[in-house]
Amino acid sequence: MDKLAQHYAGNKNPVAFLDESFEVSKSKTFYIIALALVDDGYLDSTRKTLTDFYGGDALHASPMYARKEDETLRQATNLVARNHDGLDIVVYAPIDAEDTKGDAARRRCLEHLLPQIHNEFGTELFVFDKQSTPTQTKLDEYVLSDLRSSKELSRSSVGHHCQPSREPLLGLPDVLAWSYRQHHIGKPHWFAPMKEKTNVQVLSAPVNPL
Repeated sequence: MDKLAQHYAGNKNPVAFLDESFEVSKSKTFYIIALALVDDGYLDSTRKTLTDFYGGDALHASPMYARKEDETLRQATNLVARNHDGLDIVVYAPIDAEDTKGDAARRRCLEHLLPQIHNEFGTELFVFDKQSTPTQTKLDEYVLSDLRSSKELSRSSVGHHCQPSREPLLGLPDVLAWSYRQHHIGKPHWFAPMKEKTNVQVLSAPVNPL
């Protein structure tokens, strides 16, 4: 039994799946964290629904869009809108100029969102799309550790990073994050199927006192 399977075996609460979309190099910067909640009893059935939809592969909205799979992607947004027990988005905008990789923005999004989901739903298992470098993964682990230390998360709360090929349920926040990104940059029709079912919270950059 691998580590994620062990986490599932010890879990009885809704599981949070998280992914991100961000822009740090243009004039209008932003960092989006998308979270899809799936009840423990529906993990297997929801996973099967997602894999059956895309021929056994995990959903990756950005490359699907690049391959001009517009109709399939449109169907995927409707699929995600139906197959979840809660959708949340936190957006940090704009990103501070010195935050060149968006790490501080990501941290602020997670510090805002994770305790909220934990308090509202009892969620203790947070499954993240695996970050591109070990350093980025460590940053998330530090956030979780700090939140446990401050008692904003329970001591039994854990985060697990893995590839969508290992956990196809990560396709839920992937499509959600991509769709909201399109909405954010002026293409709202992609996010429309999920709009009424998603709690969107925007965190503005703090104002520095004079």
